[in-house]
Amino acid sequence: MNRIHEFIETYFYQVLVGVVVVIGVLVIGIFMLAFNHPAKDHPQSQEMAATVATSTSTGASQSQATSAGTASTAATSASQSTNQQFYVDVKGAVKNPGVYQVGANMRVVDAIDLAGGFNRSADKKQINLAQKLADQQVIYIPIKGEIKGNRSLNATPSQSAPAASSDSAAVDSAAQASAGPTGSSDQTGKINLNTADKTKLQELNGIGDKKADQIIAYRQAHGQFKRIEELKDVPGFGDKTFDNLKSSICV
Repeated sequence: MNRIHEFIETYFYQVLVGVVVVIGVLVIGIFMLAFNHPAKDHPQSQEMAATVATSTSTGASQSQATSAGTASTAATSASQSTNQQFYVDVKGAVKNPGVYQVGANMRVVDAIDLAGGFNRSADKKQINLAQKLADQQVIYIPIKGEIKGNRSLNATPSQSAPAASSDSAAVDSAAQASAGPTGSSDQTGKINLNTADKTKLQELNGIGDKKADQIIAYRQAHGQFKRIEELKDVPGFGDKTFDNLKSSICV
């Protein structure tokens, strides 16, 4: 027993230090094990981060591609609209009446130029030359005196400018409306050759659809009738026809 006591007293501090060292080693080992597990999981975290970054990049690329596609479609539509071709019917007091192909940005003045320009009897001040053209539009140029009064030279599409009329009958109606008491008929009931429209002309005895058109065509080409005898100059109207009509017409 004495030897044991002597041994303990002699080596007590060495034993205590050894125990402390062992405990320290165990503690360090536990910490190392604990921190090694997250380190093993780190590659997976990196893979997840890379996946998220790739998805974000793909989404951004798709969004840019969609935006570019939308812009391209809009540009194509605008280009098609600009290049769109229309057809308009130019009638009345122009040199070459007919149907002409025009562009989307063209105006009434361009259509009249295509038709050879105004003829000598055209009433230019009644026309809105700046009006934009539309597909299937009829551009009617009245002759001088056909429309009574002085219309605005700068009529807008919302106003009743002859250049935008749907047909010549619409212009003839406007002429009657503005002509006052001396419209298509005078106070004696006679029909005025210069202001009567096609329907009114057909009220004359022996005047049908074709002859009414001939009177209007002559009026558009030569201007107003100066006297009723000038009716005999219209193709299809001779002395006999004139004799039957002279009591029913006036100028």
